[in-house]
Parts: sequence; structure tokens; C-alpha cells
Amino acid sequence: MKKIVTILFAFLLSGCIASSPDWQRVNVEEFDQAIKENGSAFLLDVRTQTEWEQDGHLENATLVPHNELEAREGELPSEKDTMILLYCRSGNRSQDAAQTLADLGFTNIIELETGINGWKDAGMPVSYQ
Repeated sequence: MKKIVTILFAFLLSGCIASSPDWQRVNVEEFDQAIKENGSAFLLDVRTQTEWEQDGHLENATLVPHNELEAREGELPSEKDTMILLYCRSGNRSQDAAQTLADLGFTNIIELETGINGWKDAGMPVSYQ
């Protein structure tokens, strides 16, 4: 009986490991490098309109608040393998957004772990236009 429980536990644990996120969480330097190396990537800001206006945003980003992604899927790339570079304010909402994007079938998602706050703290540029 103990052997069966051990095997069952190992099987369940392997299922948990296999269901890891379908995206990469990266630091500011890696995110900046991804922007520079992938000119055709879709840069997605999932904050609110107010945050976009008050705190600035990354150049060439598209604003679609995280809780509107499914309803506004038509504004996202039509090709599901298009690289999406994703960020929010601090890295919390972007995790939810990344999961939503993965659930919608997107397969090439890179998320900025620190959000725009970490981006700005690192001295990286933002736009207010």
C-alpha cells in the first residue's frame, strides 16, 4: 500500500511540475534585450488608462488593461506565436494577464517581473505621450 501511495504522490507531483507557466518572467535587462532583439514583438501594457497617463509607458506599447484582455482580443496579434512583451505596474497583474494570454492560445510571452516601476527604478526610459 505504501508503494502505491508513493507512486501516486510522484505522479501527482509530476503533473504539478508539468503545469508550470507558459511564459517567461524576466528582469529589466532581459526585457530590454528582448525589445531590442525583436522589433516585431507586440509590446503590451496591462495597466489602467490613468496609470498609463500618470506614470508613463514604454515607447510603442499598446494599452489593454488586464481585465479587458479577453473582451479586446481583437486588438491583440492575430498570430498566436507572435512574441508578446508584457508589463504592468509592479509585476502582479502582468502574471494574471500572462495566464489569460496563454489561455487564449498565445505561445510566446515574455513578462517583465518588476513591472514599469522596476523599469523606471533601473533608469530606463518611459514616454508620456
